[in-house]
Amino acid sequence: MTISLTNKATDPLLRHEEAAHYLGVSPAHLRRARYTGELFKGFDAPKYIKMGHAVRYRKSTLDEWLSALPEYHSTAD
Repeated sequence: MTISLTNKATDPLLRHEEAAHYLGVSPAHLRRARYTGELFKGFDAPKYIKMGHAVRYRKSTLDEWLSALPEYHSTAD
């Protein structure tokens, strides 16, 4: 049997603290988001992986989540 590696299989997995730093939030804020489902008011939390008790975030998932956030030109937007 042959197993083909997809992009996700070779995608770096970030620990909880690394993911929080990458997103610019505190680890406590990211931990709370896993329970509430929202990282910011009105914005879903990024998806994560459970490996036993360990929580990991795919870097590509975090990048996709960040790119889906709206961008503004000014506070008038």
